[in-house]
Amino acid sequence: MTKINLKSEILENINNIALGVRTDSNSRLNLAVQLQNAESSKGFEFMVDVNDEDSNDKDYVAKFQTIHQLNKIGKTELKYLRDTFQQNFLQVKWKSTDKDNKPKIDALRDAIACYVPISICSKTFGEILLKDKNSFFTGANNSKIRVKGSYVNKYCEPLNKDNVGEVALTFAELLRVARGFYKAQGLQGDQRKSPFDIAIERATNLIFDDYNAIKPFNMSSAKSKTLINFLTVECNKWSSAYKDNQDSLKQVRKAS
Repeated sequence: MTKINLKSEILENINNIALGVRTDSNSRLNLAVQLQNAESSKGFEFMVDVNDEDSNDKDYVAKFQTIHQLNKIGKTELKYLRDTFQQNFLQVKWKSTDKDNKPKIDALRDAIACYVPISICSKTFGEILLKDKNSFFTGANNSKIRVKGSYVNKYCEPLNKDNVGEVALTFAELLRVARGFYKAQGLQGDQRKSPFDIAIERATNLIFDDYNAIKPFNMSSAKSKTLINFLTVECNKWSSAYKDNQDSLKQVRKAS
């Protein structure tokens, strides 16, 4: 498959996810496979400029490392990969402030976060996404993907307690394994998380798993929408108050 054809397929898939044309797990799983195809065909190199934060400095010199060479991969590195994939491979300029583009960015963000550990761990585990009769997918409507059992067992044991050789996972489950990888490697941030941060991450993961499941909203109840609305209001208030507090601290530092 040529780079142009793969690019078109990825864009079509992302657009369908964003527009809600495809709400099943297969489209998101297919996006992860498409990222693997982009890397294996050398259409896109998963590389990060480790000096990117100094790019505005006068003496800045780019230093690129592959995801296999990096000592850590956190949100900064994943965002860099997402941005460069958008710009260099897809050749699009999506902005999160655009309500039509944000769902596309979110779909790509989740797929990259899911795929990067697969790529890294393939050096140790071998092929992680497995084929049977020339297909990665299985289950009703191809809603699951075949994954090497040892990878799942190591980073999310509850999804493969018996450590069988192959496990069929939904996208939400595959993302849970990826989160296990980041947690195990200490790559989710440079600082130890507070109980407050842990609680927020847990709530965020539960919300994601609920609406992104094959049968969405099975975990939630009739009260959940009201509670989510309350949470949204409080989150917006927190963000506003945080910004005001940071501005105040800056003024204090300037005055001292």
